[in-house]
Amino acid sequence: MTEPPAALNDPRFMKALLDLVIPPSAPGDLPGAGALGLSAAVVTAIQADPALGPLVEAGTQAVQESALSQHPEGLAGMAPQAGVKVVEAQLAAHPFLIMGILRYLYPAYYQHPQVLEGIGEPPRPPFPEGFDVEATDAELLEKLRARRKV
Repeated sequence: MTEPPAALNDPRFMKALLDLVIPPSAPGDLPGAGALGLSAAVVTAIQADPALGPLVEAGTQAVQESALSQHPEGLAGMAPQAGVKVVEAQLAAHPFLIMGILRYLYPAYYQHPQVLEGIGEPPRPPFPEGFDVEATDAELLEKLRARRKV
């Protein structure tokens, strides 16, 4: 039997883990984080982080080993509820696991066009088109200018 790849380098494991961290929404408007293919970017960022990276790597490795001991396919083959229990069982020994993942997962997830569209935002970056800005109240602007002169 071959040795499984390191947890951060195992795409099936990372997809399953990210889908547990940010699962798909109930009505189906938002996909799970793993389904969006964000694991490569998240793993790269985690590995580049000298403070959180080693802590997250140790935590993911522990989760992977625990999942493989309970199911032949590991986390990817487990029901979501069982996967959550595996992750929760490792949090006492690896308290920075979820925080370290979320540090890089949230920005990647909430910048994804499919998620932006699901939350009612245009599926594009805010620039160069920018945001809609309300017209300035001329009276308030004059009050500010008067303060400056005093």
